[in-house]
Amino acid sequence: MVTVSSRSTTRPEGTPTQQRILIVEDDPTLAQILSYSLEQRGYSVWTAQEGRQAIMLARTIRPDLVILDLMLPGIDGRDVCRLIRKWSSAPILVLTARDSEDDIVALFQEGADDYVVKPFRTRELFARIDALLRRSAESTAGNVLTAGTLVIFRDEHRVVYRGREIHLAPREFALLTALVERAGRVCTRQELLDQVWGQDVVDLRNVDVHIHRIREALGGEPDGSNLIRTVHGIGYRFVPELTATDETIGGGS
Repeated sequence: MVTVSSRSTTRPEGTPTQQRILIVEDDPTLAQILSYSLEQRGYSVWTAQEGRQAIMLARTIRPDLVILDLMLPGIDGRDVCRLIRKWSSAPILVLTARDSEDDIVALFQEGADDYVVKPFRTRELFARIDALLRRSAESTAGNVLTAGTLVIFRDEHRVVYRGREIHLAPREFALLTALVERAGRVCTRQELLDQVWGQDVVDLRNVDVHIHRIREALGGEPDGSNLIRTVHGIGYRFVPELTATDETIGGGS
């Protein structure tokens, strides 16, 4: 069984989005306790009880951290760790009943970032989770570009708008990234051409064609095509859509 948590929680102050944690644990009681405790701390939590489902869920939700029990039905926890590590750099915290040097070395060789030996104290577990997430956020901060409700994941070549994934060709991805990096200011066609096409000799109208494609990809419900505004005779400006938090700042006079 795979459980997707739907409890509403209060995010810690200053946290722009909930960090996603995947718990892979075949003991339903322990999984429920951990899930509830982490949700109360402001995390968004998913749980899986066996290895194959854990891998599927990890690919779907792209967790910020994985809490992984080693003793799982089906695919062993070490194999789950190794397979997730092939495509994800998210920290993996292993729960294990074994604490021999050989066992711990084997865990790190499979791609684990840290481990806690069962039985464990919850305060220690949460401290390790917070530390792993903090280090991970510090190392990847430059790879994530956020503008209001639109997020660009540079390394993953992904764009998410209001939780909806936007599929862009490489050139379109580079063009949108260039606009978001300069959010609020006018970018001339020549400036965008130099930034995205480099030394390639192409017509300025290529910028217009690719902007049209980006707008089509952003369109939908809600319509995100208006995030890119045309400045007639000059070029384009990216105007971020405000989040609910942004809209309350400075409200009223």
